Amino acid sequence: MKLAQHPCCEACLQAGEVTAAEVVDHRIPISERGRKERLALEAFPPLDQLASLCASHHNQKTRAEQLGQTDWMRAGCDVFGRPNDRDHPWNKQGAIKTKG
Repeated sequence: MKLAQHPCCEACLQAGEVTAAEVVDHRIPISERGRKERLALEAFPPLDQLASLCASHHNQKTRAEQLGQTDWMRAGCDVFGRPNDRDHPWNKQGAIKTKG
């Protein structure tokens, strides 16, 4: 149902790309208790607590969670080498100086 409502990868859209979503991911990971006891509230949350992602972004998110990283979408650079983190000094207005 989530992929029918949001067929594009939400992470790709934020980066200005359009890619088909292949995976529905829990925005908040299922807890250890939830996995052991199969808690329906955690395993089947409302659709707004799920994200449509491409396989690449789903794998990045899962790995970041395993490493204890919280803001996985801000790590790394785009295809032009610009930092994804909007707060990175490179992305601040006036950070690029040109010879004049």
